[in-house]
Amino acid sequence: MIESTYWRQELRAELAWLKKHRTYRRWSEKQLVLYERRLMLVAFQVRSLLERPKVNDRARNVRIPVLRYKKIGSKPFTLVGAGFPEDRFDMSNPESSELGALDTCNQLIHYYWMQTWSEGTAFKAMLVFSDFMRHKWAYEFAIQDLMALFSVFAADSSGVRELSFHWNEKKQDYVARYAR
Repeated sequence: MIESTYWRQELRAELAWLKKHRTYRRWSEKQLVLYERRLMLVAFQVRSLLERPKVNDRARNVRIPVLRYKKIGSKPFTLVGAGFPEDRFDMSNPESSELGALDTCNQLIHYYWMQTWSEGTAFKAMLVFSDFMRHKWAYEFAIQDLMALFSVFAADSSGVRELSFHWNEKKQDYVARYAR
């Protein structure tokens, strides 16, 4: 990533589309797929900014409120004969929690299961878990909270103005110590 300014411009355009298309009179399968696709692309853009020293520490440390549901029983959630999330997760006892931006992006990019729901005509929330987390937790994201999280990275104020590196022996590379 040569210059993050252009990534942020595109990210703002994607977020504007997501906000504009969050409400439909009637959701079709195609509309849900298009929305899901854009969410994944935005998550990938944010993760790309995070994986390079292109966002400051304030943005890097932003967290999103989530509800999480603990995996119950020993049966795995599988693609064939998986049942429903309520068969494998304790949906009656949600826990309030928070996820960092990178973990949130990974849940969306690597999702194993995604279930969406709307309230009236607005896309409201989603239940999602990645392949890695399918044996531990399912997460419920409010779309409004996802938009707020992603908006932090679209803002020019998330850019880096000062950066310090230090040598990491384990990685055999320099890593950012801080980004302001």
